[in-house]
Amino acid sequence: MSTTPPPIPTSLIIPIIDGYVQGIRPAFAFILIPTVFGSMLVPLMILLFALSTPQTRRRPIFILNALAIGLGIIVGALSTHLTIRSILSPFAGVNAAENLAFTIFDVWLSWFAEAVLVVRIAAVFPRSKLPLLLAFPIVVKAARVAVNIMFSVEWARRLLHAGSSGQFVILSELPRSFFKAAFFLELFDNGYMSSLFLWRLRLQTHSVFFEGSAIERISNSNESYSSKLQRLFWIATTNFIFPLIFGVVEIITVFVGKDIILAASFEMVNTYVAIISTVFATIWSSTTSFKEAIGQNDSLASSRPVVFRMNQTKGTTNSGPVRDLNTHDIKPEYLDEIPQHGAVNN
Repeated sequence: MSTTPPPIPTSLIIPIIDGYVQGIRPAFAFILIPTVFGSMLVPLMILLFALSTPQTRRRPIFILNALAIGLGIIVGALSTHLTIRSILSPFAGVNAAENLAFTIFDVWLSWFAEAVLVVRIAAVFPRSKLPLLLAFPIVVKAARVAVNIMFSVEWARRLLHAGSSGQFVILSELPRSFFKAAFFLELFDNGYMSSLFLWRLRLQTHSVFFEGSAIERISNSNESYSSKLQRLFWIATTNFIFPLIFGVVEIITVFVGKDIILAASFEMVNTYVAIISTVFATIWSSTTSFKEAIGQNDSLASSRPVVFRMNQTKGTTNSGPVRDLNTHDIKPEYLDEIPQHGAVNN
């Protein structure tokens, strides 16, 4: 005669279930964030290659964009796989090699995504001023490299001794000094780049409206300088201001004593927003002028990008293409990512 084991008391079941739920709660953010943003990067990668030419693919702005998108997709896939595995098999431990690869890619993702901003800044300032203007951000990025290396080494050391502990346990046990240093350096980097870009934008506005500079137009596009200024403003907002805001939120989260996993979630969102914003700005600036030329029904303008250039003149407005004396290609003054002939048709 078989006997039925007595039921487990409810007073024991509830704490077990509650402990499991609390353990997997951080995992949902690291599943939803990379899944949503990572899926957006796939069509962006296709657009980036479809709207480029062999010439533009050799430019630093394109290489950094493509590298950031590729790393973003890899980080999203690794994060989702590791997190789902930790939920479905909580006692199986973590794959040390996969976990370490995810950590290394993740800490370097924001660095590569924000390196695009340096190239964008270099495109709006004269080359003679670049060494002085870019000295500070280059030093900050070098410091971020050192912090990333120390973080990766410390993560690898703890991972070897973690046993069955998951990545969230390791993340919670890391010294907060790593996160404070990384977030402060990122804030200084983005803050300086944002100020520099907006300062350049203000100088151009002052030059046009107070010093009598003229807008030199190429082709027959009727776009006004205010439209050009608005376009640059939105590029500044998406590429510079958003990362700066997220950086402030991350630092506040760390210093008020919140869970470090929450700050890591903000950092992941910030990184993906930076990638998407820079890629959108590249695609936008590469195609807007072409669409405006098509709207003018100008066959000559339809085959060439519309470019604006600021010149100091004596009250005259000059028209005509600005060409390289060696290659006879049209030279963009501000945006490095404007495509060559036929970029949109590829």
